[in-house]
Amino acid sequence: MRGIAAVLVAVCLAGSSCQWAGDTKAVKADFSVLKTQVEDVNGRLTTAIQNNEPEKVQSLDKEMNTVLDAAMNQASAMNIMDREHLSIAVATARRCLTDMDRYATSGDMDLIRAQAQQLKPTVTEIQELLDRAERTTKAS
Repeated sequence: MRGIAAVLVAVCLAGSSCQWAGDTKAVKADFSVLKTQVEDVNGRLTTAIQNNEPEKVQSLDKEMNTVLDAAMNQASAMNIMDREHLSIAVATARRCLTDMDRYATSGDMDLIRAQAQQLKPTVTEIQELLDRAERTTKAS
């Protein structure tokens, strides 16, 4: 994975024209709105887990996946490194959410909590990337 990152950095350093992979004018959703949505759904998911409500976890996981889809749909406006980083973070989050769904079906709150702990830093990364994208697109 480091090799891929090194190649991407080298290619981007070779010419400033590759700094942006997409058109910033193509952004349909405000990155700050997406960040807020991620924060909102994650907060409700955390509350459901704290309140031992596995029946709410699955619907919130689906809602989080919808927000992640929206973020990925807007990723073309991000610089290439952030877009790739977002792709990896979203894939990691989706894996955690899939596992949480499976554990919610069985009602195993301990495993749901363990997955939530793994999800937490990934959600933070996603929020930071969306925040940076918001600042960058507003500055252009």
